[in-house]
Amino acid sequence: MLGLAQRAIELKWPMLPLRPVAGRYNPYDPSYIRDPYPQLDRLRATAPVYYSRVTGSYLVSSHALATEVLSDRRYTGNRKLDSSLRNRMFLRFGKFSPAEQKAQDSTLTNVSDDMHQSMRNAISYDFSKRRVTALLPRIEFWVDRLLDEAAARGSIDLVNDFSAKLPVLVVAELLGFPPQDGRRLQEWSDSYLVLVDPMIKGAGVTRMSDAFHQFDPYIADTLSRKRAEPGDDLITRLLERHVAGEFDAAQLRTLIMMLMVAGHEVITNLLGNAVAALLRFPEERRRLQKEPELMPTAIEEFIRFESPIQAAWRIAKEDLEIEGVTVPARRAVTVLLGAANNDPAQFTDPRRLDVSRADNRHLGFALGSHFCAGPWLARVEGAAALARFLERFPDFRGDATKLKWKPAAGLRGLYELPLAL
Repeated sequence: MLGLAQRAIELKWPMLPLRPVAGRYNPYDPSYIRDPYPQLDRLRATAPVYYSRVTGSYLVSSHALATEVLSDRRYTGNRKLDSSLRNRMFLRFGKFSPAEQKAQDSTLTNVSDDMHQSMRNAISYDFSKRRVTALLPRIEFWVDRLLDEAAARGSIDLVNDFSAKLPVLVVAELLGFPPQDGRRLQEWSDSYLVLVDPMIKGAGVTRMSDAFHQFDPYIADTLSRKRAEPGDDLITRLLERHVAGEFDAAQLRTLIMMLMVAGHEVITNLLGNAVAALLRFPEERRRLQKEPELMPTAIEEFIRFESPIQAAWRIAKEDLEIEGVTVPARRAVTVLLGAANNDPAQFTDPRRLDVSRADNRHLGFALGSHFCAGPWLARVEGAAALARFLERFPDFRGDATKLKWKPAAGLRGLYELPLAL
C-alpha cells in the first residue's frame, strides 16, 4: 500500500484529484513538492492556525506563532501521546516486533520530557561548539577525500556523491564507529526515513525493520568492544552513563541509532539545498566566492531560505488555545518551520537569498527544550564542506530548473543534484 502511494506521488497526476479533499495544505501535491512557499504563504495569510486532514494535526505557519508554540512548556515533544487517527494508524499497522517497539518507545521523540532532557544532557558535550570545532581537521579530511574523487571524474552528483556521504563519515567518527563501515551505516540510516515521512521514495516499514535487525546487533557488538577498549568518543561516554544507571540497554542502543540517523539527514539536505540555491542566485554565489568570510552568515541564510527541517511536532499536554483555535489535549501541533522562516513579517523579501542577511532569527533548528541537538555540527560541517567545494570548483555548473525534490512534509531535500565541474 505504501509503495502504491509513493508511486502515485512520483507520477504526480494521481494526486491532482485529491486537491479538494486535502484542503489548504497538501505537502504531497506536485506543485508543493516543486515549490511549497506559495501554498505556505496563502496558508499563513488566510489561516495561521489550521487543522489539516492530511497530517491530522493543527498547523502553525507564522514566525510569531511558531516561536510561541515552540517556547511553551505546555507542549511536549513526546509523539506517543498524540491521539490523532493518523498516529494511531501508524502504530497499529506498523506491525513492529517487541524489540522494535521497545526501540520506538526509546527514541528522543517518544520518551518522557525528563528522559528526553537526560538524553540531551548525555550528548551535549560531543555536540557542543567547542567539541565540533575540534573535529574540523577530520571534517576537512573527509571533505577533501570525497572532492578528490569528484575531481578525478570531472563531475559530481552533489547529493549522492558528497552531501549524503560526508555526514555519515563525520557522525560515525564522532560516535566511534569505524569509518570503513560508512556505506552500511548510511544504508541503515536511510531505512529510517519512513519515521520522518513515509512518502519518500523507497521508504517503508519492512525496509526499516530489516535494517533494525542488522543495525541493533551491530551497535551491541560495538558496545562490547568499547567496554573492552574505551575511546574518546560519544559511544564510550554514553556507555559510561548506561553503567551508571541513566539508561537501560535498549535506550542506549536506540539513542546511538537515532543519532546516526538524524546526524546525517539534516546536513545532507543543508548542503544540497545550499548549492541549489547558489545555482538560482548566481550573484550571491559570486559574492560568497569573493567574500568567503561571509560563510557563517551564509550558512544561517541557507538554513532559513530552504530549511532542511521543514516541520516540528508538539503535543498539547492539556486543552490549549492558539489565536482563538482550541487544541484539545493529546493532539498534535505541526509547526511549519519552512513557512515561519519565510514569513515577511519577520524577514524582508524572504524568497531572496541574501548571504549577508543580518538579524537572521530563523527557526531552522526549532526552539525551546526540544531544540535540535546538533546545530553546531550542521553549522561547522556545512561551512567547511561548502567553503572547500566553492574553493576547489568555482565554475561548477548545473540546471536549477530541473531539481528533483523529495516529497516530504518534515524535510526539504533533493534526490540528486548533478553538476559539471
